[in-house]
Amino acid sequence: MKRLAPFAVAVALYVLATAAGTPPVRLAAKPLPVLVLALAVAVAAGRAFALRRGIFVGLLFSAAGDVLLELDLFLPGLLAFLAAHVAYAVAFLSDTKAAAPLRALPFAIWGGLLFTHIQPRLGSLAAPVVVYVVAICAMMWRAAARVGSRPGLRGARAGLLGAVSFGLSDSLIALDRFSSPMPGVSGPIMLFYWLGQAGIAKAALDKESP
Repeated sequence: MKRLAPFAVAVALYVLATAAGTPPVRLAAKPLPVLVLALAVAVAAGRAFALRRGIFVGLLFSAAGDVLLELDLFLPGLLAFLAAHVAYAVAFLSDTKAAAPLRALPFAIWGGLLFTHIQPRLGSLAAPVVVYVVAICAMMWRAAARVGSRPGLRGARAGLLGAVSFGLSDSLIALDRFSSPMPGVSGPIMLFYWLGQAGIAKAALDKESP
């Protein structure tokens, strides 16, 4: 938990910048929590190098997405987070290659229901959004596949919790933007987003036990 303390400080800085109502400071603070996690993953030691590398790359793409969305560049931000989800999925797959088809089922249902609900209002964004939904559902599936795959694998539950939290954050964004506006939803979106990134990072920070 000590390794995540700087992350909590970075989150607090962003919250303060938001409360202060100064857009340049808020823009500078927005990617800081994820960049702090990326640094922690970069300097971590352990045998699961491919896992750590993939999560590090995903965190960097996420930081870019934070900045792009803060600048109201939705499609470029979507593409940045798409790349992050692909990087996370590849990282989890590198660690556990078990198919675990039953663990894919709830996420396939989740993604199918979400896309069906928002599809009428997507317009020209339908194609990139369906690719995005598939990517994040695949990422959650691969995180779930790691749980219980090897007795010595630590951090798998944290990774799954992070993946699902990230999925909840993105689902709230989709529903707010393409279904019905939800007043006050920005708070839960950011909470689930930060829980998601912290959980995924913890999957890389927890070493595999001997």
